[in-house]
Amino acid sequence: MYRIQKAYYTGTDETKVRLTLQEPYRDFVVSFKGDMTEVDDEILEQRAIAKLAREFNPSRALEDLAQRQEEQEQSIKSILKTITLAKDLSDDQKEEILSRYEEYQENKEYKEGDKFNFEGRIYEVIQEHRSQRTWIPSSTPALYKEFLDVKITNQDGEETEVVGEFKQPTGAHDAYKKGDKVSFEGAIYESIIDNNTYSPSGYPDGWNLIEG
Repeated sequence: MYRIQKAYYTGTDETKVRLTLQEPYRDFVVSFKGDMTEVDDEILEQRAIAKLAREFNPSRALEDLAQRQEEQEQSIKSILKTITLAKDLSDDQKEEILSRYEEYQENKEYKEGDKFNFEGRIYEVIQEHRSQRTWIPSSTPALYKEFLDVKITNQDGEETEVVGEFKQPTGAHDAYKKGDKVSFEGAIYESIIDNNTYSPSGYPDGWNLIEG
């Protein structure tokens, strides 16, 4: 694995990433648009290697990069495999996830950060309140948002993230936070900014493509 150094330069709105490998020695500097300092090192390494492979002509030096890229892509996909709760889980997997959370209840005092399951989905409370019959979690974005940090573990101990479909935020109260992942038009994206109210197609600079 390469040693990663990354620095964001406000004036140019770019992040320079330095990849250093000791054995055999390799040293590359790659530039990305926007602030990439919070992106996971493994993902950033993969993207930097892919960019190098695209920008340079094939050579013996880059054959090593291409091979490493392929190996890392397989590894990262196994670690960061993402699936959507609504479509890709088996009934048993859905039941296991939903069983971790209490059922939604009417006329109950909910605090910010509380989580519950409702109609096969997990929701997080974003504003303290007493629940009412007319405040349906799936259609009251001022009070609830779908919880995006759900994971399952298989028998081999491999962890899989469960990612929800992108839903257009209606304001700051249900905007996506930095690190939130969504499924959008067949691909998985991660928000790289806080208070993100745009879709990946509406503001590409606000999202990183993870899979797809």
